[in-house]
This record gives sequence, structure tokens and C-alpha cells, in this order.
Amino acid sequence: MVKFLLDLGQVDRETALRTWLVYHKFDVKTLAVQFGVHRGAISRVITGERPSRSLIELLIKHGVPAALLPELGPGPGRPPRF
Repeated sequence: MVKFLLDLGQVDRETALRTWLVYHKFDVKTLAVQFGVHRGAISRVITGERPSRSLIELLIKHGVPAALLPELGPGPGRPPRF
């Protein structure tokens, strides 16, 4: 049997995260159902398009390494609407 070493440090964050999720048998649809959100919300976190603090915290609680998730800016969340 051939052993492979997967160095996720050699790829961009999104690719590393997607690879980690596949390796650990997580898929977007299942995560969305578990978290009670649309799968598009999970996809936007993965791509970094719209990182949700609450979804990132849930992913970390489910074992996803924080280093693979998008960084959040300062503050509690969305800016207030005026």
C-alpha cells in the first residue's frame, strides 16, 4: 500500500478546506441540514465570499480546523443599517 502525505500548506485556503472536508467525509448539503441553513450559506463560508461568524463557530465545533476557515473582521457581525 502506498502512503500519501497531503500537505495542505501548498494550496490556497479554499482548496485546503474543501480537501479537508472531503477527506473527513463532510459535504455541504449534510452540514447545511445539520446547521439548519441553506447549503449556499455553507458554500459562501467555504469560498470566503460571506464568512458568517456563527457558521464558522459551528464548523469549528464540528472539528474543522480554524486555520482553514476564512478570517473574520473585527466586530460582532454585520454593520448596522441606517
